[in-house]
Amino acid sequence: MYDNVYGELPKGCEICLRGGKLVLFITGLCEGKCYYCPLSNDKKGKDVIYADEILVKKELEVILEAKAINAEGTGITGGDPLLKLNRTLRYIKLLKDYFGKNHHIHLYTNGMYASKDALIELKRKGLDEIRFHSFKMIKGIENALNIGITTGVEIPAIPNNEEEIKKLILLLEKNKVDFLNINQLEFTPTNAIQLKERGFEYDKSIKKSEEIALRIIEWAKNQGIKLNIHYCSIIKKDSYQFKMRMLRRRENIIRAYEEKIEDGLIGKFMIECNNANEIRRKLLKELKIPPIMIGVSNDGKYLEVSRKYLEKILERLPNCRLIYVKELPTVNRDKIAEINL
Repeated sequence: MYDNVYGELPKGCEICLRGGKLVLFITGLCEGKCYYCPLSNDKKGKDVIYADEILVKKELEVILEAKAINAEGTGITGGDPLLKLNRTLRYIKLLKDYFGKNHHIHLYTNGMYASKDALIELKRKGLDEIRFHSFKMIKGIENALNIGITTGVEIPAIPNNEEEIKKLILLLEKNKVDFLNINQLEFTPTNAIQLKERGFEYDKSIKKSEEIALRIIEWAKNQGIKLNIHYCSIIKKDSYQFKMRMLRRRENIIRAYEEKIEDGLIGKFMIECNNANEIRRKLLKELKIPPIMIGVSNDGKYLEVSRKYLEKILERLPNCRLIYVKELPTVNRDKIAEINL
């Protein structure tokens, strides 16, 4: 699981790869203007808050989502969370007060607003780790290191910048920065045009990005570099980590009549019928089925039933349509597949 690591893996990454980090998107506002920014249109440039996939309206929603995934920590991201410093401080305090000091919190920033005073307040509220998207904000990095926050830099491996990253590594080691994370370049609907205008091609550039990162790690080993370096691929970042988080979430939200199936999904039998709520009441009374073994869909059009009692129920509803649904264990129960039976 921890492949492509030279030195020690940052604690924030270690927890993240177990699916144990709540992703708290604190704002979409940012003044960095990075052409490779992968943020989606519903977040980029918008002052919104998300806890994983949930659009947050109340602080309680953040706590509930953290509990739903048995979060061991939180990654605060954006945009730039330091543009909304008071909000960021409030959520750090909220999470630390509720889950305790061992709830590990790391934060991403471009560093433009990483003043000494801001970093002192972040440390005071409980921030454990900070990651700068650029080494150009050297003053902010120095401030974070001097204050005692675990400090790293996190950048994408952009094709043709291999030598630049090597120079960066030497600077980071000289300044005793704790770690460097190198991410695989991402193509998204919001950055694709910018990347293509610079001559990057989807498959070729993504593959080259990984090749660069792996060569740099090998170079660092050969040079005896002491800096901790971690390469994070798109698959590891978006697929593996997401799957691990979904597995944790599934444990807490699955209903008694639902099933654990492949890839962290939830499966269930659904029977289409009119007046599903009324039919459910009759079935519970006549068949003596435990109430937790029959549910009703949100739209009221389907009975959701346990495999154990499916045959008995179908005997009472012979002409009703039966389907098997596969869902992600997200808050909206995103449907992955619907199979007619």
